[in-house]
Amino acid sequence: MKILTLRVGALNTNSYLIIDGPKAALIDPAGSSEAILAALRKEQALLEKIFLTHGHADHVAVAMELKRATGGRIYGHSADNYLLGAVEDEVAAYLGLTEAITIDENLVPGEDVDMAGTLFRVLSTPGHTPGSCCYYSEGERVLFSGDTLFAQGIGRSDLLGGNGKLLQESLNILKELPGNTQVFPGHGPATTIEQERARNRYW
Repeated sequence: MKILTLRVGALNTNSYLIIDGPKAALIDPAGSSEAILAALRKEQALLEKIFLTHGHADHVAVAMELKRATGGRIYGHSADNYLLGAVEDEVAAYLGLTEAITIDENLVPGEDVDMAGTLFRVLSTPGHTPGSCCYYSEGERVLFSGDTLFAQGIGRSDLLGGNGKLLQESLNILKELPGNTQVFPGHGPATTIEQERARNRYW
């Protein structure tokens, strides 16, 4: 499994490509479909699936563009549908959301999803948004944490749909993962669970 990090959009969102040979999956279709498509061409990989960690526009803006360009199906949590259709919201529009996003497959917490041949468990981690999810591979010791957990930081809970109590409960779930789990967050550098246990004062 190869992980490519693309920092795209007005807020430098991390979009992640998971690649294994000719197959690819994408986590968070943010900011620039051109940059993502160029990376796919360079890797000679076909995008099969598009996964959302949550519905904020800086993480999902080009989902429909990429679906049309590649045929990749969109996976997300229906609790964030109110964000995926917020095309009249000025902030969402600034962050690139120009059309409503339709989920093809609704994520089921606790189930495994296949990302280019690697299985990831869907972890329900509400708090930043009601439908926030993380993706965890026990075999690879990899977590894609969206905007729930960052290097030395945690997600906001003061935006529409946020809930501080739920966010803390979600963070407690992540804290129980093995210390050597690599964490790939929605913004900023990668980290590990062990590093965040030791130095994240918000956790």
